[in-house]
Amino acid sequence: MAKIKNFRKSFSGDSTSLLGDVMEFIDSSLTSLGLNKKTIQKAELISEEIIQDLAKHAFPGSALKVQVVKRLGETSVHLSMNGQAFEPYSDDESIDEDASVGVIRSVLLRSYGENFKYRNKNNVNLVRIVADQSAQKLNNSALYALALGLIFSLLARYLFPQSVNEALCGYLLDPIKTLFMHAIKIIVAPVVFFSIVSCFSQFGSLSDIGKLGSKVIGMYLLTTVIAVLVGLSVFHIIQPGEFGFALTSGINSQEVNVNTDVDTSIMSTVMNIVPSNFLSPFLESDTLQLIFLAILCGLAVGTIGQYAAMLKELFDALNSLFLSITTMIAKFIPVAGFVSIAMLIINLSVENLMAILSAALAHCLAIFIMICIYGLLIMVLGRLNPIKFFKNNREGMITSLTLSSSSASVPTNMRVCTDKMGVSPMVANFSIPLGATINMDGVCIYLTVFGLFMAKAYGVPIPLPSLISLCFTIILLSLGAPGVPGCALICLGVVLETLNIPMEALGLIIAVNPILDMFDTVNNTTGDVAAAVIVARSEKMLDVEKFNS
Repeated sequence: MAKIKNFRKSFSGDSTSLLGDVMEFIDSSLTSLGLNKKTIQKAELISEEIIQDLAKHAFPGSALKVQVVKRLGETSVHLSMNGQAFEPYSDDESIDEDASVGVIRSVLLRSYGENFKYRNKNNVNLVRIVADQSAQKLNNSALYALALGLIFSLLARYLFPQSVNEALCGYLLDPIKTLFMHAIKIIVAPVVFFSIVSCFSQFGSLSDIGKLGSKVIGMYLLTTVIAVLVGLSVFHIIQPGEFGFALTSGINSQEVNVNTDVDTSIMSTVMNIVPSNFLSPFLESDTLQLIFLAILCGLAVGTIGQYAAMLKELFDALNSLFLSITTMIAKFIPVAGFVSIAMLIINLSVENLMAILSAALAHCLAIFIMICIYGLLIMVLGRLNPIKFFKNNREGMITSLTLSSSSASVPTNMRVCTDKMGVSPMVANFSIPLGATINMDGVCIYLTVFGLFMAKAYGVPIPLPSLISLCFTIILLSLGAPGVPGCALICLGVVLETLNIPMEALGLIIAVNPILDMFDTVNNTTGDVAAAVIVARSEKMLDVEKFNS
């Protein structure tokens, strides 16, 4: 059994040096547990925000109890203090003082997703902050599994008899892959629904955000639309793969039936967005209807008075439940990757393998083009030198590539914005955490390129109305994409449902998904930083001398 390490200490709530003393204890404890400086800074950033709230709402004479614990590879900070319950995502007292402060705090706390938890039990405010949970471990395991699967499949293809390979695929590899795909299919609808509900219940009233927030969100929507168009353009130029090659490759065990009698007109597509009842989108896996219901519920939550807080808590709890299930399933991605690459090498011809690689290259090319577009936007809208922008953002891009997580890269990107770009902390503290939540340009490109590739591989034609519907779905998915490992695969599963493609089609790209995810993350975070710089420039909140230095 893994050894549990923990540090405990109580601090007087009446002490004038409470914040400094607690932060010093947290810093020394996390350092003793071997966490790196960037991870410690991330935990301290959110701890500092919430400790002030705990002290503000504490009963007189209450002590703040702090515990830093490491168990099963997860390091977390636990805070508890007697006091009145409060809403950490929206403090009314802060909003009265400065309308933007409360919004910035809300975005900052929500950007940590499942890594931040608050509840009040028997007049005791309890906070749990996950400082480190080896997020990179899963990605590394997937890469190792990819390498092992490649070696194993090459040996099997050239050393084993055909009958042995057929038995290996039919009785071992294919069942494992099918079980994994079924597990993903189970959680697709609830994960997307509750993620989008939680997202829109947070930002249902944009009037509170003001001019600055509107500009940031407007920039994110602009780059999201551009990302989808870039993905479409690159795919149609490169045209990877032959039409229907997966149907004759030996890797599919499910027929794809396309109903050509269905009305695919634009009017029919629009009319079909609104479901006739609440349950049918879940039962029929109708993606657009599911997203419509999620947005509707999310916007309505904030309009029902005394029940709003209770419903938000309920939706957040359900969102946490299914994200936890997703995280559990995602732990098997290395196994699925090993199985997928083995089946691909054993069953597919060289031409079909090249088709998959060409789709991956199309994805990478689209990412490169999108990053160049950020430079163009910096030059045109920000009237700044794009070369300087990329030089200043080099650390942020490398960090994102290494961590493969937009949320984990938030502290680094915020520091890059303020220290190297010259962006005002007011803009950086709002736009970067918000971008980690709703700005997923890299994921948009991923979904567009591979959604179209899967349709082509399985011989599914996509008329114009279906293409418009697909683009609309991808844009909305990017706003509510769950911030957990494997979220891109979950969202791609939604796209496949939209196109009437079997979930097992994900097996074509699971093997290369960890590598693609690294580039997606770089794209996501670069877009966040670019938006922050452009908005700061337009609001005269950018230190141009620091940017150019």
